[in-house]
This record gives sequence, structure tokens and C-alpha cells, in this order.
Amino acid sequence: METPNFAARFRRAGTQRDQFSDTEELRSTLQRRLRAVAWVCAVNNGGGAIFGTVSPIMRARTVAAPLSAGSSYLYAILAVLFVIGAALLRPTRPQPLRRLRIYEALIFVVGAALVVALNVFDYSTLKDIYARAPIDIALGMASFPVFLMVAYGVLIPNPARRAAVAMLLFALAGIGPDVWALAAGLLPTAIAPIVFGFKGSLFALTGFIIWFGSYRYETVARREAAARELGQYVLGERIGSGGMGEVYRGEHRMLRRPVAIKLISAEQAGSPDALARFEREAQATAQLTHPNTVQLFDYGRSEDGTFYCVMELLAGDTLDTIVHRDGPMKVSRAVNVLTQLCGALAEAHDQGLVHRDIKPSNVILGNRGGMFDVAKLLDFGLVTSRRIGAAHADSPALTQTGMIIGTPEFMSPEQCGDPNEISPSSDLYSLGALGYFLVAGRSPFAGRNSMQMLAAQLYEQPMPPSEYVDGISGELNAILMCALAKRPAERFQSAREMAAALTGVADPAAMQRA
Repeated sequence: METPNFAARFRRAGTQRDQFSDTEELRSTLQRRLRAVAWVCAVNNGGGAIFGTVSPIMRARTVAAPLSAGSSYLYAILAVLFVIGAALLRPTRPQPLRRLRIYEALIFVVGAALVVALNVFDYSTLKDIYARAPIDIALGMASFPVFLMVAYGVLIPNPARRAAVAMLLFALAGIGPDVWALAAGLLPTAIAPIVFGFKGSLFALTGFIIWFGSYRYETVARREAAARELGQYVLGERIGSGGMGEVYRGEHRMLRRPVAIKLISAEQAGSPDALARFEREAQATAQLTHPNTVQLFDYGRSEDGTFYCVMELLAGDTLDTIVHRDGPMKVSRAVNVLTQLCGALAEAHDQGLVHRDIKPSNVILGNRGGMFDVAKLLDFGLVTSRRIGAAHADSPALTQTGMIIGTPEFMSPEQCGDPNEISPSSDLYSLGALGYFLVAGRSPFAGRNSMQMLAAQLYEQPMPPSEYVDGISGELNAILMCALAKRPAERFQSAREMAAALTGVADPAAMQRA
């Protein structure tokens, strides 16, 4: 069965907002296209400069019309300018949309001016021969304006009205020299109707085709912009996915605030259990206000019943990414991260909520409000409630979906054995495994498959992290091994207790420096 496209499913009745004319996608596309046009123009003008210098025909033309002698130099200068423009438009230097529109105007205004200049020069050499082949000569003189019209219409993304104005200006640039030549007596009056009729028809037909293409493009773009609106939010590109859903970059339509929008995954869309779990995640996260818990702004259902929740957009890297990139963390940094997460879990546990999926990829570390290494706990998709009555507490249907709930490397023994025994202490076990990963660069039972991992979580005592990495104090060893005790009663009895123990941990490296 075909997987539905989330971004195309959300529609807001009566929306008139034109996302087409002011989006990052448009900006990026316009910069790439303008760079391509600049290179084409550079090559074309460079070829013109070379042809004008070496061609016998062009040298004879210079003798007949001295005014055209400088055309080769003009071509060369324009070629250099277009090369500079292409360099300025390289992808590694993103340009604002307004500046790109200025570049767009400069490139095509220069092109139109070149059309006028060349045609004016040409008329000084065509006075005596125009009447012999008016259609052929008119076609040759019209080729460059037609090229500009096609290039602009095909390469530059624009609304239909803007395209129509551009087509009119290019047509005037193509016919303007003919009007001047007629007034100056360079265009024979007898053939003027033929020239104007032929060029006018050619420009009108080309301009209409280009305008119609822009109109169709704009229509599709407007429909897509409307489809990407989800209530007060506009959906952007996908930035991640997981077992419970897909995450998109988004923006509040009025506040222009960047957000992350999570949608239930297509694979889970038909499952009532998954829908209930997704709704529960939003409700649970909405109750939490700790600064180290991801903030939930809004949640609801689209018109077709798809769940979504809107969260703060976080800048930074997951702990998983940081450790795999930089290696094991220094003790002081790891203790800081663990202490923050203890605070987030303390609030959740006070409200009777157990996360059940504490792991490095569910924690983002970044800078927030001028503070460094701020940890944010994500993804309450597997959260369970231990405090509410039967009307809201988890039922077996919500916790047994035919698969293991959690991540084996960081699951507590009770998660591996009997989900009904899960408690806040289960999160502390997972937090201990996460801390082990931070300072040792590996999980407690790394190198095993999923089934072996589950068995080890149930029955095997891990080696202390100091066995794998030097510089881990005995205090931190003891804290992590306490959190990783097989029996919940032997672990810390609350996240606050674990946080208090962590505050007394010394960094051996710092002590040696002192």
C-alpha cells in the first residue's frame, strides 16, 4: 500500500496565504537557478568576444559600422561580470531573497540592454539588404529576446503576474530597436509591417506560453502552500523520524516562531493503540514544565484524524551523536548532563509519569539563552502513567503491541521481564546506563544482539565503566553501578536522590590539574 505524504494531507479551509513567494525553498532554488544563468551568460558573452575578434565576418562588419567595433570588448567585460556573479551565488554563500531578486533584475536587464544595443548596431549594416530577406533577418534579430524569455520563464521561479511583466519588457526590448530604425530611416517602410507582424506574433506566442507555464506553476505552489498549513502552523521539511512518528520543521503562521511538528508515522496511522499512545505522549508532555524537558506548545488532530503535536525546535546534537563523534565525555560534563536529566525526571515522576525510553538519542545537548550544554529530554512516546485511575492508566493494549517497548541497550530488567513492574526506578536504571555510555563511550552490554542484550539486562552484572576508560572516580563508578542494580529496591529511590549523589562527584582530571 502506498505510504501517504503527511505534508500533503493537511489542509486549512479558505487559506489564502502565499507561501510560494517567501520560502526558504524558493530562495535556495532561485540562487541555484541564477547561478546557472550567470554561467550560461558568461560562456555566451565569452564566446561572443572571441568570435568578434577572430571572425572575418565580424571584422568586415566593423569596417562597415565602426560603432560596432567595441562590441567584442563589451562581450568580454560582460563575461567577466557574469563570472563574478556566478561566484557570488555559489551555494556555500546563501543570499537573502531580496538580494537575489536584485541579482535577477541585473542579469536580465543587462541581457535586455544587450539585445537593444546589438540590434541597434546591426541596423547600421542592414540598411541596404534588409528588404532582400526580411523574415530571415527579423528571425535572427528576434532569437536573443526569445532566448531571454524562455530562460527567464523556465529557470526563474515566479508568480504569473511577475512573469507577464518580464515577458512584456523582453518583447519591448526586441521590438524597440525596430521602432527606432523605422524612425531613423534604417528600416524600409515597405517591409515594416512584415517585420513588426512577424516579431510581434513570435514574442506574443512565446510570452503567452511562458506566462501560462508560470501560472500553472504558481497554482500548484499555492495549493502546496495551503496543504502545508496545519492550523496555525506551516509544515516544512522533515528533520527526523522514529518508531512513533515523523518530525518536521515548522513555523507558527503569525508569530513566525520556528517549531518542531511531530506527526504519527504512516506505518502506525491505522493502529488505535498507537493513536492512543501518541495522544498520551502529548498530554503527558504538556504537564511538564521543567527547563530540561522539551516544551510542548500545542497538539491536536488534523481534519483527517491524524495526530500532531507542536514542540520547541531545538538546536544541538543528541548525546548519541556527540559521544560517537567526540568520544567519551569528561566526567564533569557527563555529571552536569546527568544532573539536569535527574531534574527533568523528578518532575515527571512527581506527576506519576515514567518515561520508559531514556537513551542517548532522546537527549539533545545544546546552548540555550546563553547557557552552555543545556540538556533536553525528548520523546515521551512510551510514557506510562502510574498515578491516575483506571480511566487513564495504561491498559495492556497500550503497552503490549507485539514488540518490546523501549531500547534493549538501556532498558531496565523489569522492562525486559514484566512491564507491569515498571516504576520511576526503571527510568533511573536507564539513566544509569546512559551515564555509563557518556563516560565509557559504550553501553553496559555493548557488542551483543537484541536477545543477548535483554538476557544480560535481566541476569548479568555489568563491569564498572572505569574498566574501559581511565579517569573515572570511584564515586561516579559507585553511583552508576547503584543505578544499574538489578533489583529496584537497591537503586536510588528517586531522581532527586541520584542528583544529590552526583553533586558530590569530583572530576579526577580537574583534581590533577589543581
